Amino acid sequence: MSSKPRTECDVIIKATLDWFANSRESIESFSTIHLIPRWSARHGGSGSGRGRAQHRCVYALASQRLDESRPDHSRRSAFPLAWKWPWVNLLPKEYQVEVRRELMAMAGSLYVPVPRFSAVDDLARAASQLHRISQEFGEFLQHSQPAHNGGYDRNDCPAQADRMMKEAVDLVEAVLSEVAAVSRGTGRPLPRMRMLAFEIGG
Repeated sequence: MSSKPRTECDVIIKATLDWFANSRESIESFSTIHLIPRWSARHGGSGSGRGRAQHRCVYALASQRLDESRPDHSRRSAFPLAWKWPWVNLLPKEYQVEVRRELMAMAGSLYVPVPRFSAVDDLARAASQLHRISQEFGEFLQHSQPAHNGGYDRNDCPAQADRMMKEAVDLVEAVLSEVAAVSRGTGRPLPRMRMLAFEIGG
């Protein structure tokens, strides 16, 4: 029996639950401390009766989406599209990166964050992240077992091949991010790049 394909909601909820499992955050704190204030900032204050009713709705929906103990997942409330990026932006950076990477992969694109500008000696400067390239290259080599006999065929372990390809794409993303940072910082045009989704300021 084939498993149900993962959705964007599945990716976001799993990352959120992983964050909860490795921190002191909970459904209650995430909803009341993070999500509801963000919702209020986008849709008006919380002082009115309507605002309080909206907050109760937001809390109920968030709790329902995050309650992995519900036996009938098909009855969960739909994940509002308007929550997608505000919700992702509330996750810690390390979880954000993986969520954005997977969401972009679902859309058929690479996730290539471009470092923010910082002012140095009155000049706008995009930070170099060569250490990321070194790290990703090392991880790529570490998981390159399918290449050890000089080629690839159906005898290679599928899990090892999948991991090698993942690490290769992570390396490509890091290299392209560095290329984009060079272009953004120096003002030089990007060379021969098409159909890449660059996220400015990520």
